[in-house]
Amino acid sequence: MDRPIQEFIRTGEKIYLQWCLDRAVSWSERYSGQETDNAIVWYNMALGQRALRLAGLIYLGAKNGIAIQELRSLLSAVDRHRLEFALESSFNPRTNHGYFVAIGQTVLGAALEAVPELSGLAEEGRRRLAVMIRTQFLPDGGHSEHSPEYHRMLMQSFQIAVDNGLIEDSELTGRLRKAADLLGWMIQPNGSLVPLGDTPYVKMIDGSHPLTLSPETNFLMSGGSFGQACPTELGVFPDSGYAFVRSPQPRGEAGQSTSSYLAFTAAFHGRAHKHADDLNFVWYDRGQEILVEGGRYGYGAQLPVDSPLRADGFYYADPFRRFVESTMAHNTVTANGRNHDRRRTPAGSGLGLCEQVGDVFVLNGRMDHGGWTHRRTVELKPGIGLTVTDDVQSTDAVKRDYQVWFNLSGALKLSSSPSAGLSWSPAGGEWHLTLRTEPGTSVHGPVRESDNPLRGWRSVEDGTREGVWSICLEARKTRHHVFRSRFTFDNDN
Repeated sequence: MDRPIQEFIRTGEKIYLQWCLDRAVSWSERYSGQETDNAIVWYNMALGQRALRLAGLIYLGAKNGIAIQELRSLLSAVDRHRLEFALESSFNPRTNHGYFVAIGQTVLGAALEAVPELSGLAEEGRRRLAVMIRTQFLPDGGHSEHSPEYHRMLMQSFQIAVDNGLIEDSELTGRLRKAADLLGWMIQPNGSLVPLGDTPYVKMIDGSHPLTLSPETNFLMSGGSFGQACPTELGVFPDSGYAFVRSPQPRGEAGQSTSSYLAFTAAFHGRAHKHADDLNFVWYDRGQEILVEGGRYGYGAQLPVDSPLRADGFYYADPFRRFVESTMAHNTVTANGRNHDRRRTPAGSGLGLCEQVGDVFVLNGRMDHGGWTHRRTVELKPGIGLTVTDDVQSTDAVKRDYQVWFNLSGALKLSSSPSAGLSWSPAGGEWHLTLRTEPGTSVHGPVRESDNPLRGWRSVEDGTREGVWSICLEARKTRHHVFRSRFTFDNDN
């Protein structure tokens, strides 16, 4: 109904409003006074989203001559929504759906607070909004569902609630300000959100997004037209498990695309939107994506509830969707080629010491995988190169085959040789990027655009795929191994 309502507000032509009222009344007559086997009707997300539109229709209808019978029907729907909101099952603070329930309840209750039966609806909604901020956004401002896109969506939704006076608590608004600061670090030099977790391609500098509570984020989003430049090149968020490098920080639009950029994620807060990607990172340098990851691809049909693939943490039936969730589609480590276990008990943040030492940024993280642990150190010297140290250790004395996966942008041209090792260059050939490993490590690949098995792909926009260079480093039948992988830029002149 959003488009017709927008057209009515824009033009004043009542045909658009009446079209919406007709459908809302028809829906109310069908569902408000009776039960249904259709679970989606009172599904929590539908409940919250519909309540927002119900409040708006009653307001617009009351100002534009709604028929009494139509109003009675909509108020009947309001009363049924009141009863559904009161059910404990309607509100789940552990997922972002809880926000939409809380905001819908708050807006509907505030719009009709003069009705005695609805006097407590908005108050309970505000309490639920406060719960949602504290459960969805960690103390450092990071969203708990491992996805920059869900971080952006929820942060902007809560900001609308703040702007409309629905959230006034200073501690909560302070947490949202931190979330806005963190959003800026999630913007890559090419202007898109870094595609960690369930994040599709989202352009953040095209003017389509509202300004945030953060001057530093606004500066990046506006190309320097608003806000102020960030004073630091290292962003560390220990509760969320994120660490970022942007060096140098741009002073205006011209400098943004030339910054070196690193995004490192070291957390497992829960299953929601979590890929099998512990200690994954993305690297952008010299105006070019270097190390990339699988992306989102989209959702689609779910697996049958009895599918054995669900034991591996998968919900969706599409094989390519399952691939982009898999560990090998990210820049991290596997044991015996198996995906990270997303059914294990959430460990929270695994971020360690992150600091700048001279002109080198050093990021550390650790994750326990049940039977083996992974310690990772990433050292970035902007514009010069990157070193990754992966220390894997069996904690149960079992020997394992350990693999390190790297996925390099498909825009790079492969130019390997037996003496120089694996090397890539950009389209213009201005430089070479060389990967060097140490003795005791086998190198498999690179593989690009393999369909059986799926490997060497990523999805930038939902439903699309493009080739990348997939590298696998391996140490076999060992209880302990340290991988050292060095990526070095060499100018071609």
